[in-house]
Amino acid sequence: MIIRTAPLSAPEVPPTAEDQQTEDDQPQDQDSPVSPSADESPSHLLRRLDCDEITRNEEPICWTYAIGKKLGEGGCGSVFAGTRIEDGLQVAVKFTEKEENEPYLSLPDHPSPVPAEVALTVMANQGPRCRHIIELLDWQDNPDHYIMVLERPSPCMDMHDFWEQHGDLFSEALVRHFMQQATEAAVVCCSRGVFHRDIKMSNLLVNTETMEVKLIDFGVGDLLKSSPYIFFSGTANFCPPEYFTKGEYHGKEATVWSLGVLLFTMMTNRYPYSSDIKLMDADVWTEPGFSDECCRFIHGCLKSDPEQRVHLEEMLSHDWFKVMVKRVSLASGGLTQVAPPSLQP
Repeated sequence: MIIRTAPLSAPEVPPTAEDQQTEDDQPQDQDSPVSPSADESPSHLLRRLDCDEITRNEEPICWTYAIGKKLGEGGCGSVFAGTRIEDGLQVAVKFTEKEENEPYLSLPDHPSPVPAEVALTVMANQGPRCRHIIELLDWQDNPDHYIMVLERPSPCMDMHDFWEQHGDLFSEALVRHFMQQATEAAVVCCSRGVFHRDIKMSNLLVNTETMEVKLIDFGVGDLLKSSPYIFFSGTANFCPPEYFTKGEYHGKEATVWSLGVLLFTMMTNRYPYSSDIKLMDADVWTEPGFSDECCRFIHGCLKSDPEQRVHLEEMLSHDWFKVMVKRVSLASGGLTQVAPPSLQP
């Protein structure tokens, strides 16, 4: 469930607040389409996208990209398979309906502000290429919607579907492999001034052959700032506890918390209870089948006091990730990556 809301104790509710739903203990697919109520008809854009195809005369960008079958949809739009006409590159084309007060951000090299999701995706890709962040190839802004053309790894699926396909159970080696990549993506985003704010399994694409992970969907993100945020946008089960106790949270500390919840769900097939967090605070929480290093890593992420959490920049140097180094062997005078870890425990 995606929410944009203020804490219960806060006096204000932003104009984009959405209805909240009851949480489930077991992780679910958080990106299921939101159906309009009986007295609310779908938008013109969503009605057009519901036909599973886009015609060239409707969208100028479709003269550059041939649009194929629908890959998925959500409450604000749809994603289609696409092919760049000039060279046959396989892409994903995301059509997003604009909200009434659609947020815009300015980019240094663009004459006018652009939709926030576009701007944040561009910013996350500035500088040296991070292969764990989805790449934005092209985009187009229209009065009632915007279009993003994104890289499309093949074969791939979102991590939640991949996790369900494998019985909701990963080996510790694979969990570590995925977490290292998700953490690197989060660190790079924050270093470039981007607060993703919704890191979870359904926002991570997995290449099912190489096990490479890419962070996607910056739709509820924001610019990273040093001052606290007083509104929460994202998935309810990943909301940091300080938001409910203090009515505010900081971007990096909240990112560490969300990575901890991501790891917890992969380890246990559920979200953490308050009793789990008390054990995390005391550094005594454990999970059968997982190493002491793994448990110490998650202790650092899921501290109820944000000041006691591991610093985001220090996560990649944790002892648990140092095991990854053993997966690289010396061969033919250079470094060669060993095959991805096994799916089985």
